[in-house]
This record gives sequence, C-alpha cells and structure tokens, in this order.
Amino acid sequence: MARKRAQPTNDILRDVVARLGLPPRSVDIEALRLHLDLPEFGGYVEDARVGKALRRMKAQSAFARTGAAAVSKSVPGLKVTVAENDTLVWRVRVLLPLLDGDRLDVRVEVPLEGVAAEIVAGMAERNDPTWRIETLRPAVAEITARTGQTLHASIERLRDAITGDLREVGADAVTYIDHMDRSLRSRVFHAGPNLGRSMSDTLAPVRKRAKVVAREDSRLRRLRDQVGFGAYIEKFTVARRLGRRIIFHMGPTNSGKTYAALQLLAAAPTGTYLAPLRLLALENYEGLAERGLKAGMVTGEEVLGEDRPTHTSRTIETADLIRPVDVAVIDEIQMLSDPDRGWAWTNALFGIPAKTVVVCGSDDALAAVRRAAEAANESLEVITFVRKTPLVLLDKPVPLEDVEPGDAVVAFSRRAVHENREILVAAGHSVATIYGALSPEVRRAEAARFRTGEATVLVTTDAIGMGLNLGPLKRIVFSATRKWDGVGERALTNSEIRQIAGRAGRFGHQDVGYVAATDAVGIEPIRAALAGAPTAPAADTRFFVRPDLIAIRSVAEEMRTASLREVMTHFARSTFYAGSPFQPSALDEILDVAKVIDRAALPIEEKFAFSVCPVNRRDEIAIAMLERWAQARATRTTVPALRANLSGELDYQERTVRLASAYLWLSRRFPETFDDDEQIRAMRGRANAVIEKHLRETATRKAERRRSRPGVR
Repeated sequence: MARKRAQPTNDILRDVVARLGLPPRSVDIEALRLHLDLPEFGGYVEDARVGKALRRMKAQSAFARTGAAAVSKSVPGLKVTVAENDTLVWRVRVLLPLLDGDRLDVRVEVPLEGVAAEIVAGMAERNDPTWRIETLRPAVAEITARTGQTLHASIERLRDAITGDLREVGADAVTYIDHMDRSLRSRVFHAGPNLGRSMSDTLAPVRKRAKVVAREDSRLRRLRDQVGFGAYIEKFTVARRLGRRIIFHMGPTNSGKTYAALQLLAAAPTGTYLAPLRLLALENYEGLAERGLKAGMVTGEEVLGEDRPTHTSRTIETADLIRPVDVAVIDEIQMLSDPDRGWAWTNALFGIPAKTVVVCGSDDALAAVRRAAEAANESLEVITFVRKTPLVLLDKPVPLEDVEPGDAVVAFSRRAVHENREILVAAGHSVATIYGALSPEVRRAEAARFRTGEATVLVTTDAIGMGLNLGPLKRIVFSATRKWDGVGERALTNSEIRQIAGRAGRFGHQDVGYVAATDAVGIEPIRAALAGAPTAPAADTRFFVRPDLIAIRSVAEEMRTASLREVMTHFARSTFYAGSPFQPSALDEILDVAKVIDRAALPIEEKFAFSVCPVNRRDEIAIAMLERWAQARATRTTVPALRANLSGELDYQERTVRLASAYLWLSRRFPETFDDDEQIRAMRGRANAVIEKHLRETATRKAERRRSRPGVR
C-alpha cells in the first residue's frame, strides 16, 4: 500500500490563517513558516501559536522599519542589519586602536548575546525601542570590553609591528598612516576562534603595501623638489630677490602696446626683449642697434651683435634667467595658454630677472597674468591700449575673384595657401606668399615685396599674426575660419581671429582696416570676435611647464634609468602635486622623438637636447636624420654639412632649410660634433634664395602668360 504523501506546510498554514479570519494575501506564508521554524512538509501547528507568531512578526516588522535604527543610534557600538522578511541581525562593533590617540582602528564585529540579545528581542516583540534601554547600554559596553580583553595580545603585537614600520618609513609616516587608515576603514573582522591570527595575516600585506606607498610618495616628493614644480616659483631665486614690478600693456593688434614697451626698454640702462619668433627677435635687434644701443641677439641657432650687449633681443625659449636687467619685455603673453610652447612664457613670466617686467598681449591673458603676479607676490599694473585705426567688417562675402590690391587672403594650411595663390596669380595679381614652413628670411623678403608694392596681394597663413611689417595692408580676407591644430580640425578662437584681423589698416598707412570672408559662413564668427566676445576659457587654466636639463638629470638618477622616454613619461604623470597651478606642456611629439633618440648611447641631458631640437616631428625623413645625428654624437663623429639639391622641388627646399636650421641649433649645443656651421649657413642661404626665386617667378609668370594671350589686356 502506497505511503500517504505529507501535506506541504505552507498549505497547512494557509488553512490556519483562513481559520483566524485573515485575508490569505495579507500574510507572507513562507516568512511565517521560517519564523515558526517548521519543515517544508507536515508542519502541523496549533492555531494559537500561529496567531502569536503573526502578532510577533507584525511588531518586529514595525520595529525593523523605525525602532531598530533608533536603538542602534542610541547605543554606542550597536549595529543592526535588516535581512529578508524583516529579520534583525544584531552585532556589536568594537574599535581597537593600533596607535595612540585612537588612530588606526581595527574594526571587529561580534554577535549580540546574553542579556543584550534578550533585550533587543523584547524590544522587537513590543515594538518599543525604549524598553530596558538603560540596561542595554552597559550590556553592550561589557561585550565591547570583553572583546578587547580577548584580543589584547593580538592587538599589542600589531601595535608593535606598526611602530616598527613607522620607524622604518621615517618622514613618510603620514603617508603610511593614511594608507593604513583607508584600508582599515574598508575592512571588518568577525569574531571567530582564530581572529587574532586572521587579523595579523590579513594586515601583513596591507602594512607592506603601506610602506611601499610611503616610499613612493617620498620618491615623488624628492622628484618634485628636484624637478622644481613642488616649489616652481621659488626656484627662480634671482627674480624673487628683485621684488619685480609687472606692467601689462593690454590691447589688440595695432594699438601701440609693444611700441610703448620698446620705448621703455630702450630708455633703460639694460634690458631684454623676448620674442615669440626668430623674425621678431631679428627685427627688434635691428631696431635697438639703430637707436645706437649696444645690442645683441640670441636665438636657438645664432648669436649676433656686441660681445657684451646692454640690450638683447631673444627668442623666448633662450631667455636668460640668471643675469639681472632693468627692463624686460615679454611679447605676445597670451601664448601662455599654448600647450606646445606656453612653458617658455611661463618660465619668462615667473623667472625673468628684471626690475620691471613689461608684458604685452591681448586681454585674453589678463586673468593668467594676474594669477601669476599674485602667486609670485608681485605688483601688477595694467595699462589698456586701444586700436589706433578702426576695424570694419564687410557684411558681404569677398570671393577670391573680387580680391583687390592691398588685400591679404588668409588660409590655414600650406596646401590651401598655394591653392589660393594659383587662383589669384591666374586672375592677374602679383602675389607674395607667407606660411609657417618658409624660413624667417623668406617670409621677411615676401613681406617686403608686398610692403613695397612689388606684389599687390598677399596670401598667407596665420603666420602674419605676429612680427611682420606689412605696411599698406588694408584688408584681411579669411578664406576659412577653421584650422587643423595637430589634433583635429577646430574653429578659430575669437582671440586668433582678432589677432589676424588686426593686421589690417596699420596706423600711419591706412585710416581704416577692413575684414572680410570669402563666403557667408565665415562672417558671423568674425563678427562675434570683432565685437569683443571673449575666447571660451580653457577647461584647464593651469600654467604650462617643461623640465630643464637639471630636472631631467635628477629624475633619471632617482629612477635609475637612461631612458629619456621613461623620464619624460614619469614627469608628465607624476611630478605635479594635487592643487598645483602648473601642468605639463604637450609632450606627445617629444615622447615620440625620445623613443628614437633612446637608441643612441648618449647621456640623458644630451638625449633631451636632441628631443627638443626644432625639426618637423611629423616628417619621417627629418626624424631619421635626427637619429643619425644622435648616433654620430654618441660615437663622437663629426657631422658634415648637408648636401643640398638646389634643383629640387619647393617642399624639398623647405625641408633643406629646416634641417639646416636644426643643424645650426645643435651646433650651438655640440659645436665639436656639428662643426660645419659656416657651410650650413651658406647652404641654407642658397636654398632660401631658390625658394624666394621660385615664389617671385611663379608670382608673375602665369599672369604674364595670361596677359600675352590674344584679346587679354
């Protein structure tokens, strides 16, 4: 005969609930079974017991919602967790400090037991968080004390171990304690038979890691001190001793701000002018010499003029941060925000040792200059300059076929400049050409052709924004308002538009300057910029900085590496403390070059010099040449002058000039290796002459052919 199957307990309980007159859906039957501790099948129970259990569950549920938290809050160390079905799990958290002053607490949780457990159960049954609360507090305190006594020996061993660690890390104890504290706060130990051993075993790797972190923090602090960015401002000791006065000549292009600064410079017994470009340095060196001053010029490639000049004109990267002068002029101060070259302006602004520092630039730089003066605790006077001639935006586009003599057409790539040039030459214009790949000598010659009227129209990139005397330029025509910045294509900033547009209508040549765009799309961004709309602030306004040779050597020694790439990577990631007003300059291209230069067995400071040598880092041929030069330096082999093919294409001649300039730059640093500088200068001069000849001939040849055709006048 088959055995009768036992009835499910939940069905039995549903019948009881029905007999008690309760709606079946109002009771969690499974929770009731668990509360009564009944089996899944055959759990027969009296109705009275079920009724009592339901009342207890209801009270416990209400107590779980509000009362339990109130009890936990009012009794130190008492913790409660509300589990499923409003079941309450009570624990006592015991804090056992590993350092004096109740620091570095080990958190241990033990279950509630004895009188304390009975009291919280009674509170739940009554839904009364005040029931016997005064008895509960000392009961919990007794559990806490008993736990401390039980673990006393284990805690003392841990205290001794940590005291030893602190002696070992010494001055880096704060970092060790901070790491240990963070780790301990995230850990809770639970009571068990081997709790003391468990704590020791668990915290051993934590202690080891804390010591490593402390040593690393110490190393980073030493690196920051050696690199100079932990106390960057103070490292310019000569400048700090002078109590410098900073004057900001703030104004747009063609406002006379730089002219006024140069007047102050020329009137001073000693001074220096810091230029953004070699061309500007040359022009102002000549200007100082023409005034009868004992003048000199220093760039990365050459030194000209008097042996011991009273006044020097320099490219900003060559600023002398040691020899004091009376007046220093820093031009184009808004370049502070440039990720690639901004470090040089930062160095000059904080470090040039001059009693009076005159900075010239647009109002976009005011906030940065003010922050620098405050950080260095130096006075700042702002003198505002206004444009000397009005600047008028034309409401209608000026296509290339409507370009007139005296216009400059601006594009933002070499290719676009040559395309515009072809169109304008074909239209009968004589065209001068300026773009960044041309040497300063050629740019200067092309500007002179336009200024004297030999060329009637100028095609250019934003290279005209700084340092060229363009005389009769009456109108700037933007053929684009977007540019490639090495990362991606972006819209011109308002500051960039104003800088370029401001070259129109030079005071003394024109009464008004005009600005236009070749299409309607370009008009509105130009209008907004000329109306004075500020350039959107950068997401990160910290000053850009770059390590010097002393810093590079110190970091390499600390890291015990000969790899420049490793040193520069570490510099970019790790040498800036939290809240620092400084950030690393753009280093991606330098890191790419460093990877190549690391193949040469050179001292780290020489590798750094090669990595910042001014070559086109996107030109594979130039990088290959740079590596060959570095290998020659490593083997102490002299590098002969380049052989140039003067019949090569224009881009070949441009590369030749750039490589010659790089050779001369290296010859100033390693004259025994790059000793053919006279030959290189002559070769560069010949290549420049070929480029200028090409630009002159192609500026008119097509126009002459066009005029020679029948029916063309």
